[in-house]
Amino acid sequence: MSDTVTLTLRSAVDSVVEAESVTPDRFAPLANADIARLPLWRGREQLAIGDLFDVRGERSARVRVTGDLSRVDALGAAMSGGELTVDGSVGRYAGSRMSGGVLRVNGNAGDGAGLEMAGGLLDITGDAGDRVGAARLGASKGMLGGEIIVRGRAGAETGTRMRRGTVVCFGAGDRTGEAMIAGNVIVLGDAGGDTGRSNKRGSIVVLGRAGIPSSYAYACTYRPPHLALTLRSLRSRYGLDIADDRVRGLYRRHSGDLAELVGGGGEILEWASAR
Repeated sequence: MSDTVTLTLRSAVDSVVEAESVTPDRFAPLANADIARLPLWRGREQLAIGDLFDVRGERSARVRVTGDLSRVDALGAAMSGGELTVDGSVGRYAGSRMSGGVLRVNGNAGDGAGLEMAGGLLDITGDAGDRVGAARLGASKGMLGGEIIVRGRAGAETGTRMRRGTVVCFGAGDRTGEAMIAGNVIVLGDAGGDTGRSNKRGSIVVLGRAGIPSSYAYACTYRPPHLALTLRSLRSRYGLDIADDRVRGLYRRHSGDLAELVGGGGEILEWASAR
């Protein structure tokens, strides 16, 4: 059994390719030639992994993919275990519907990273597009579990319709946490306008400034003990740059969204001061 299966992109990808077959759990029982025959899709045209990638190794749940994959969508989609590392940027829907394992992207990710994720870890070293950890357009359920770490900035609608799990990013666009049902979004920087719009029971933490809707009610300014524990844990486990004044500081608590029929169960914690 090989220690790692390595896919190396042979040349630039000039049109969008769907790559849902690239998952560690799917590769684990397969010989090299069988991995190379797994399907990819370019529109209606079916390709094989071996048409675009040099394939080394076999029968391993540790996979490394190398190259600029910004036009390659759905890498790690629906993976349930193993470890997938991508050395380069990826397209849309990386880690969507994943339920276990670890997906590391050493680059940027397109829209829909971690869409409807149910478990595991998605760790992105760069920026991510819109709808990180969110629901598909028109769907009622977003992220159901697991953790997403974006070490850069995430786009709009991060965490939309989340039910469980945690998203951490160093900045987020408009409508962060929109229509959250539960779960946690932690923004280690600023969040855009309409943060938490239609939130029911979700918790949104912003270590910078947030555009909070008028339908939220200011509750108090305090030092949340559970938040200090959470931030220390994130800093320790993932090496995130979280300043001590944010860990120990005071936060303004806003309750909402009170415009919802069952409103007031959610919260936004916005950093206020070091003391």
